[in-house]
Amino acid sequence: MDHWRGARRRRRGERRQRRPAAERAGRPGAEPAMKIVRVAGTPFARGLAHGEQAREEIHEAIRVYRRWFETFARLSWEAARDAARAHRPWLENRDPAALEEMRGIAAGAGVPTTEIVALNFRTEIAYAAAGDLALTECTVLGVDASASGDGHVYLAQNWDWLTELLPLTIMLDWEFDGGRAVSVTEPGMLAKFGVNSAGVALCVNLLGSDAHGRGGSFHTLARRVLESATVLDATWAVTGSERAGSGNFLIGGASGELIDVEYNPVRCRLLFPANGTLAHANHFVGPDPGVRDRLDVLRGLSPGTYFRQWRAEQLLAAGPGAGLAGMQAILRDHYGAPESICRHPQPPGRREVLGQTNVSLIIDVTASALHYTLGCPCRSDYERISLPWA
Repeated sequence: MDHWRGARRRRRGERRQRRPAAERAGRPGAEPAMKIVRVAGTPFARGLAHGEQAREEIHEAIRVYRRWFETFARLSWEAARDAARAHRPWLENRDPAALEEMRGIAAGAGVPTTEIVALNFRTEIAYAAAGDLALTECTVLGVDASASGDGHVYLAQNWDWLTELLPLTIMLDWEFDGGRAVSVTEPGMLAKFGVNSAGVALCVNLLGSDAHGRGGSFHTLARRVLESATVLDATWAVTGSERAGSGNFLIGGASGELIDVEYNPVRCRLLFPANGTLAHANHFVGPDPGVRDRLDVLRGLSPGTYFRQWRAEQLLAAGPGAGLAGMQAILRDHYGAPESICRHPQPPGRREVLGQTNVSLIIDVTASALHYTLGCPCRSDYERISLPWA
């Protein structure tokens, strides 16, 4: 049986019973199925198919980010679009395929291209203007073949973000020159975390610093990583590019490699496994990043990222173990709540604690399989999907 195709059919049937995204966005109760968006062809053709298939979700995401830019970054949507226009010359000169795909997404969704650029550069635009506000977000884990117990390489992530975006989340499945990849991402965005047919996998963390510039965004760099043929090529896709902001990419390969890349506009640092495992939260871990971490810049930011980092490392080393079941247990951990690895939505009032765990994903790179939950992983079993090239 083609598990991927079966999963698509099952979700299509479920979506027929779902209410429009504008109604789903704030609706409590059972989590929705993740829409699979399948695209191929030229960059513009891929974008056009993406925009057409996720048109409703893209329009709702723009409404969410319009509000988010105003409350978090104190930017009007018009100002955010102006900031996005400033990034277009770099895209035109250095990453024209990404811009062409964004144009396709915009055409398919019926929105201006600048709004799709704003979505794909939302991290860089917001953090350049955020003042004293900040978010604490994802936790990622990596286990190589020497530590997993079954000889597999695993990458895992709890994607913690705005609660309104949970019902809009998509799984983008695209073909590119030389391969195929899937990424759990937001509608209208080129990529976030995922894996490709060459066995290169990616999990991601937001980092922030006092440095901002022109270059690839968090989401365009993720696309480059997921179109790489090897872990070395994927690493070079980040270190060899100009970078508009800061981030952390945990990269693994079916051939056994595991590497963590902390980057910012001026410097990259590479971190390697200790005893076969890696963990990362939302602060710079490597020595001398060349910038000031956002915790040294932004007032009132919770130190919860340090707690999650320590907790994840301790559990990988001595807790439930580094195999598949152990990683599921780590991703369900509530130590340090409400800013725990498994994060639940909180009432307003704590400005640095926003959103919840929208997706929990474990990538079995060796077996070409995904194990995931929508919403907090403590509330449901992980679903396994064999990837289309398995």
